[in-house]
Amino acid sequence: MHAGFYGREPRNVPELELVIVGAGAAGLSAAIYAALMEINFVVVDAEQGGGLMTLAKTIENMPGVSGKRGPELTQTLIEQLERNGARVRTFEPAQELRFARGDLAVQTSRNAYRPKCVIIATGLELLGLREEYGVEGEREWLGKGVSYCAECDAPLFRGKSVLVAGNPFDAFVLARVAAQVTYLGPVPEEFRSQVPREILEANDIDYIEGDLQRLEGGTVLEAAVIDGVRRPCDGVFISRRKAGTEIYADAGLKLSRDGFIETNRAMETNIEGVFAAGDITGEPWQISKSVGEGAVACLSAFRFLTGRRMRNLGWALQDEWEQAGI
Repeated sequence: MHAGFYGREPRNVPELELVIVGAGAAGLSAAIYAALMEINFVVVDAEQGGGLMTLAKTIENMPGVSGKRGPELTQTLIEQLERNGARVRTFEPAQELRFARGDLAVQTSRNAYRPKCVIIATGLELLGLREEYGVEGEREWLGKGVSYCAECDAPLFRGKSVLVAGNPFDAFVLARVAAQVTYLGPVPEEFRSQVPREILEANDIDYIEGDLQRLEGGTVLEAAVIDGVRRPCDGVFISRRKAGTEIYADAGLKLSRDGFIETNRAMETNIEGVFAAGDITGEPWQISKSVGEGAVACLSAFRFLTGRRMRNLGWALQDEWEQAGI
């Protein structure tokens, strides 16, 4: 994986046209399209690129991709980007976004960018990966029994016993393939009206309540300790996710109640010239969805840039005509 420059060198366009913030599935997809369309752009990432995609043990739910590990797919996308003359600027997190009307600015840890448009593709933060939120043993068995995405990893637990903590809809997905599914309640308030305990139990999902204290195992996960009681299981699905930070609200972006950036089908936000794609726009949290939204966001950005150029050309011609007395 290459650190260093960043988008495409200026060619026929002297000004920076686009900044892509985030180099997960959505950001890399947008960047590949930007490179192919000769947009003068920069793509920055807080880490090495790939986002949560790098946590996938194996990918079976993306059309055309089977059996690849998350880091392998990440590298494939980065290599495709580099073949088209661009790179990710790694370890350069965005620190401030200023979106005044017609004047966009992205301040990172290294640079201050003033692009014509912006695509935000920063994905989600998994709280379990932070020391203050994670369950003891969670990171130790990540990919060895601990998962964050039922839609992604359910096939890996066919015929096995799993525990679900967080989103009750994950339990329904897993109930299709796992031999035994236990949901650890209580159901979070945002799901309670849709999925009360009775609905879970009616779908052969065991329901218990308690405090998930730690995870135990050897080479793979073997058990979860809940209120001091060791419960054998093959997998634990933990869905504690955080959308953006206050950086988006401070920039004036319209957010959903859960903190996701609201967009239309063109991935446009409420601010002209600012687009969003991937997990940061909300569920479903799927690589295929992120890749598609990244492509749509870049195509929308290209149309925005093209329209801006045509308007500028029109104004320039009008000035020339007026000066010539036409």
